[in-house]
Amino acid sequence: MRFSKKITLTAFVFAIIYSINVVHTIPSGGVYPPEFDFRNGYWYDSWEFNRNYYAGEDGFLPNVAYESLGNDKELAYEIGEWFEENYDNKIERAEAILNYVQKWTNYGYDKDNVFRNGIAQEEWAWNADEMAHMFNETSNSVAIGDCEDIAFLGATIYVASKIEAALVDAPEHVAFLIWLPEYDNANYYWDIPDDGRDYGWIWVETTGEVNPLGWTPPDFSDGYWDTYVLGFSKFSVEYSPRDPKAEDDVTVKATIESAISTVNTVFLSYNAGSNSEEVQMIKQGSYYEGVIPKQPDGTKVTCNVHAIDHEELTAEKNFEYIVGQGFKLPPFLLETGIIFLIIFLLILGLGLANR
Repeated sequence: MRFSKKITLTAFVFAIIYSINVVHTIPSGGVYPPEFDFRNGYWYDSWEFNRNYYAGEDGFLPNVAYESLGNDKELAYEIGEWFEENYDNKIERAEAILNYVQKWTNYGYDKDNVFRNGIAQEEWAWNADEMAHMFNETSNSVAIGDCEDIAFLGATIYVASKIEAALVDAPEHVAFLIWLPEYDNANYYWDIPDDGRDYGWIWVETTGEVNPLGWTPPDFSDGYWDTYVLGFSKFSVEYSPRDPKAEDDVTVKATIESAISTVNTVFLSYNAGSNSEEVQMIKQGSYYEGVIPKQPDGTKVTCNVHAIDHEELTAEKNFEYIVGQGFKLPPFLLETGIIFLIIFLLILGLGLANR
């Protein structure tokens, strides 16, 4: 699949490293260190996914990424929640998370670091919680993994911090994108087909200590790679009329699909000055619908659509409009038009009178 891209200048800015303190509990597999079952020449985990091979229904890509989300979320998700609670600014949060992951992970080949029954594993995938339990800030020890291990960890932290992420399955490499169209220092902005949005996905390269946020490596700038959106694979919102007047109710339609589950509930909240409300949107075929009642001219209405799936993942979209501020001719153009109309009618009248 070919992905679309938009190019801008890249600012290579490396921020300071942040560290956090979290409570170390039990990983999502139920035990730590995790337990695996060897059969047919491969190691399988408790979810029945193959940790030695990436492809197929039981391959680790993207399946292992889902083991640390939803009802199975644990330590890696807690880290992301910490960032969401402590960084109100989304851009600062995104930069801090990348720096954090780069600080507490080192790249290493599986064959040099993963052994099962004394046998080196040529290929292996750790899930995000397993990676999170490997590093220790107190003892200043890092987690060692290859590209998919670090990508699973980083993507989970971003999703938990309320920044959407999508795994990148590139030739001989795994990375991920995040949805951050407001970030202005990326070298490419990507458009994932069929997700209901335009350009605004930026690359996150967690391998290496100095790769800046939004930098797509040259080897992958052709867009010939696939993605797996974590959380909601589609989330688009439309409202009509686009330029509401004081007599118009506004109908909001949201098309939402969860990548790993099914949508549970969708809420529409709006604030129109002193008038605030939250309503549950109703499923109407392929979309969810809600209505914002008519408001007086000049009212600024800020709106939020918030979705929750059965795995307890959440996502939201915001938009706003001002009532009665659709397209209008500027007063001077209106006055000029009236003058020209009068002159035209006078000329027309004189022409008829001279016949």
